[in-house]
Amino acid sequence: MIIMQRRGICIHCCNIWFTRLLLILTMVGSSAGMQVMVTGANGFIASHIVKQLLEKGHIVHACVRDATKTDSIHHLLQLPNAGNNLRLFSTGDLGAPTGAFDTPMMGCEAVFHAATPLNVKFGTHDGENSILKPAMASTQEILDCIGRNKNTVKCLILTSSMSAVAPQPEPAIKNESHWSDPEAQKSRGSWYGATKTLQELLVQTWVEKEMKGIDFKYVAICPTMVVGPNLNPTSDASSGTTGRLLSWFRGDRTEAPNDSMSLIHVDDCARMHTNALELSHAQGRYMCLVESLHWNDIITILQKIYPNMRHVKPYEGNDKVKPTQFDLEKMNTLGVKVRSLEDTFKDSLTYLKARGELD
Repeated sequence: MIIMQRRGICIHCCNIWFTRLLLILTMVGSSAGMQVMVTGANGFIASHIVKQLLEKGHIVHACVRDATKTDSIHHLLQLPNAGNNLRLFSTGDLGAPTGAFDTPMMGCEAVFHAATPLNVKFGTHDGENSILKPAMASTQEILDCIGRNKNTVKCLILTSSMSAVAPQPEPAIKNESHWSDPEAQKSRGSWYGATKTLQELLVQTWVEKEMKGIDFKYVAICPTMVVGPNLNPTSDASSGTTGRLLSWFRGDRTEAPNDSMSLIHVDDCARMHTNALELSHAQGRYMCLVESLHWNDIITILQKIYPNMRHVKPYEGNDKVKPTQFDLEKMNTLGVKVRSLEDTFKDSLTYLKARGELD
């Protein structure tokens, strides 16, 4: 105020300006302008999380394996507000040595842990060493680092998976209280699913013990199959979850399986993460999906939006499985108006055409 007076600005005007500023900040929310850390920041989902955080005015500490590899981080540098609000950090492979996240977490109020190794095929016998151990080690390192920064870090948002919400036998209606059996997942070679289940359990147990009595928010977002545009133009469009759609569009598959599938648009998935940061009531697990349909119905939608798609024989057996039913009441409290499956597929199709994968 004194400085402003010397510049000829009256105290009354300054008080009005200051009051208006406080009102604006209140409307924006206490999370405006946060300094946040995102692991695996150049990944499919995490890139969209980073994009949305930058759009909201947050300062993002983006952790990647190697920040000197421009082909894997160039798309992050091109995001709106990246010039001023994006800071890149090299943290090495998952399971990196102790202290890998100390520098990027410095001064951060929130942490998004989205990194997960995905270089393992279903059923591999090397899953424990290739995915489970490094993912668990990196998660423990994140937790230890948060423990060393309790005075600043007040929120952890974990990217989990619907594979952690898959009890057997399947309940009539699935909700966030349901858990997968990690030992059963490992026994059938579902190392990604086992990793996500154990990762969530590790974090939940740690938060209950180490952050007891502390004002701390922990959220786990559990998405189903995530599809949509990859922000990295150098990524392999034929790989990953959107690549699975590509195989149907191309006609690589000719028969619909007797199964159901649930999906979510990558932008909606990321929005649930970023909304969870800003909503004071957000806490605990959240499923993340649109709906579940039998593959016969999914194929019908795909053929509707892409008439060039080769004919796929529908499943015609009398034992057609029923789509999984979900209770989405809690998910809806995150305030994300999710795209329909048809709009999600259309956006994916537009992306694949733009990449030259389809005519």
